[in-house]
Amino acid sequence: MSETLVMCTPESFSINYEINPWMQHQTGHLSIELAVAQWHRLFDLLSSLAEIKLMHGSPLWPDLVFTANAGLPLTREKKFILSSFKHPQRQGEKIINRAWFEDAGWVCIDLPDGAIFEGAGDALFDSSGRLWVGYGPRSDDTIKAHLAQHIATPILPLKLVDPRFYHLDTCFCPLPDGYALFLPTAFDENSCQLIANGFGDKLISLTPEEGLQFCANAVCVGKAIILNQTTPRLKKLLVDVGFSVLQTPLSEFMKSGGSAKCLTLSLDGWSTRHD
Repeated sequence: MSETLVMCTPESFSINYEINPWMQHQTGHLSIELAVAQWHRLFDLLSSLAEIKLMHGSPLWPDLVFTANAGLPLTREKKFILSSFKHPQRQGEKIINRAWFEDAGWVCIDLPDGAIFEGAGDALFDSSGRLWVGYGPRSDDTIKAHLAQHIATPILPLKLVDPRFYHLDTCFCPLPDGYALFLPTAFDENSCQLIANGFGDKLISLTPEEGLQFCANAVCVGKAIILNQTTPRLKKLLVDVGFSVLQTPLSEFMKSGGSAKCLTLSLDGWSTRHD
């Protein structure tokens, strides 16, 4: 298995505050028993395709389960750019993330004070090595300049305009062989054009229904795409170009605004070594 993913145990997951539209009115409506069962189904499915490394949750920081937001791994150098969270309800995760990655032998990098960056939730490498960075609801518009100090590959900023799609990985998913999924209504016009120019006829646009099902919040391991739920239309489009589609329900995490991709962090991103 070449792919390595980080996941965080779900027992401490809860919804007791609101920091995105999905969380509104969800306090008291989470079934932790169902959430744990759904997480384990995702874990078992991914374990058959990739190596999984585990973090352990903390009751103080219930969103720690969404490991995509821990930071951005720079794989070849084994450096890790730590997230600096916007909301106080998540800021304590940084200490835990730093300790876990340093214990695993990674060199952790802090961005300057005041910079807001929420990791691989807002920074996604595509199959050619470009880094697409989302800004607006969470990460701020200075992030491209900050990341460019550490990353030599092209960085393309995308403005997110729908608060329901507050992280880039909720509405955009680069895939192998130059393909990508994206939800056009989540971006401003210039960003849509940038994505269209970047992927051409290999760009697969999602319908509003597919967007709300978090079809873009998918984990891709090889040619297997793992997600919460898809539609017959999208499944056929993906199968027709050589992908397999694996669905596993994640309704309890959707109540917090997260799905399959949010629950994983790939340690096999594009190499970012300066030449």
